[in-house]
Amino acid sequence: MFDSILKAAIALAIQEGLLVEEDGVLLSPNTISLVNEIEEMNRQHLIDMALANNDRELFIQLTN
Repeated sequence: MFDSILKAAIALAIQEGLLVEEDGVLLSPNTISLVNEIEEMNRQHLIDMALANNDRELFIQLTN
């Protein structure tokens, strides 16, 4: 009984956008946004490093 109520609550939360299921893991949309921001900051840092080191190949790879 409890399992079915829990599954229904999780399904409703996903449907309403309060939770996101990624590879079987439930995440908050805020967590996903934070991870995306960190990834973008990391990519920008790598682009800056490629420019500073005149690494054209890495720069092109990161900006495509």
